[in-house]
Parts: sequence; structure tokens; C-alpha cells
Amino acid sequence: MDKILQQFLEVATLQNVSHAAKKLCLSQPTLTHNMKKLEESLDVQLFIRTSNGMKLTEYGEVLLEQTRIMQRIYDNTLTKMEMLKERHERELKIGSGHAWWYLFLRDMIDTYRYLHPAANIHIDIGNHLRQMDLLLSGDIDLFIGHEIPGLNKRAGVLFMPLFISRDKVFVREGHPLTMKTCSKDDLQDYPTIEITPDEVRHAHVVEDLQPKKLERTQLHLTEKILYSSNSIVTCVDMACSSNGLLPFPGSMEPYFKSFKLVSLTLTEDYTKGTIGIYLIRERQDDPHIQNVLELIHQSLEKNRHLIF
Repeated sequence: MDKILQQFLEVATLQNVSHAAKKLCLSQPTLTHNMKKLEESLDVQLFIRTSNGMKLTEYGEVLLEQTRIMQRIYDNTLTKMEMLKERHERELKIGSGHAWWYLFLRDMIDTYRYLHPAANIHIDIGNHLRQMDLLLSGDIDLFIGHEIPGLNKRAGVLFMPLFISRDKVFVREGHPLTMKTCSKDDLQDYPTIEITPDEVRHAHVVEDLQPKKLERTQLHLTEKILYSSNSIVTCVDMACSSNGLLPFPGSMEPYFKSFKLVSLTLTEDYTKGTIGIYLIRERQDDPHIQNVLELIHQSLEKNRHLIF
């Protein structure tokens, strides 16, 4: 708002030039001169100067009322502009696997919303190759997922390890395999349910596909009936209504228990892998990214007891 009107607002509110000048960090003669210039520009008398201070005339009362309205509009405008600035500067676009969202990322997002209530937040849940594609195209800032074997070294991404995750195999209660300790060979006669499997269109982010092909061969997935979906709810439904096997991080056992899914007793780990944060290498020192990384680590430590 115009500085002369802001000065008028203080003089009219305090009804004392000395007090207003002190509050505005101006000399009294300067403020008195500015009020006279304002009266001349409007061609009306705004104040009646008395020994007790400055009394408003009828014109002064009208200007005070309208100036207060202008001040509120000006303050609201600045607030809205700050909120818009916050929304864009603090916008968060993050990816995650289903398990990491459930175990600790949603807690981190709650904290982020509290710290930056005006910021836009987008969360992508799904396959790590798809999220790598989104990261490289700039659609997300970072993502949490399994370490990707054979990743293209020219991709320019940084992987920050967090912890080791071990998969278990979940089945419905009463499944034929729940009555014994199983080897991987015992799993061959049952369909496997895959949540967010790799898609061919995202294979370009991997330079060497052999590690992934080898893993699928070792698990005999190329020889089995496969059910798959990008929805964890759909895969849970399929596991509950069939003899399908649902491999998933073992830390999600309490979650699956609520759906009456139990883990098989295996003679060895089904699979295990390193979970970490992927981000564009050149953005690792960005203050916004550093803030997000700090919140992720805080949330992970808070929920560490859930991960095994």
C-alpha cells in the first residue's frame, strides 16, 4: 500500500504525530509535512490539530475507513502471494513402493504437511522401474524403492541405501502349504501374485537386464501361472480367494494379517534386497531435497521397529 496512506493510518489511529512518528521510525517534522501534502493532494482537511493531538475531520473519518479496507486487501494479497510462493517452492513430488508408504513414508508426509501446509504434494505408488522413468523425466523429485540391478550408469542418479528388506510369501489361511516348512520347490505348483510387476516400456532405464532375468529364473517365475495388478487391494483379494502366493516384504505381515493372510515358513529367504532413496545426482545438495531427505530419515528412525 502507498507509504503516505500507511503513515496516515498510523497518525489517524494513534491521533498523535509524535507517537506515530516514533512507531514509523520517522522524524516528527517529516511526518507532519507528509500529512499536509496528503491534505493538499486530496484538497480537503483531514485533521483538526489541537493541544491534545490530531482529531479527524469528517473527510478524515472517511479516508480512515477506506484506508483500513485497503490495508486489509493489501495484507491479504501479500498473504496469498506468500502461500502461492510456498506452494510452488515447497511442492513435493515423491514416489514409493506400497510397503514403504505404509511403514514410514505416510508418517513423513503428515509431518511435511504440518510444516508446509500451503505446499502441493503428489505421491506416486508403484513399480520402481516406472518411478525411475518418472524421476528421469522430472515428474517426481525422488523415490523410495529396491535397488535396481543393472541400472544404466549414464542415468545420472544417486542411490542412498536405507535398510535390507526380506520378502516373505503370504497366502490365505488354510492354504495347503501352511501345514509344513516349505522349500522354494514346494512353491512351484501354485500361482504367484505380483504387485506392480516390471513393464517392458520401462526397461530402457536398465542397462543390463540379466540380473532381473536371472532372479525370475531362480524363482521359476517364467514357468508359473502369474496373477498381477498395480493395486495392492486387488492382489490381496486374489490371495484371499485363491491358492495364489503373494511375495512381499516381510515387514508388511501385520498389515496382511488384518486380511487373514499368513506367511509361509520357508527353509530360506524368498528374496532380499536393499531399499533406498533414488534422486537425481545434481539435485542432492538442493535445500528442498535436503529437507525432504532429513524428514524421511526422521520418519524411518521413528518407525524402525516396524521394519524387519
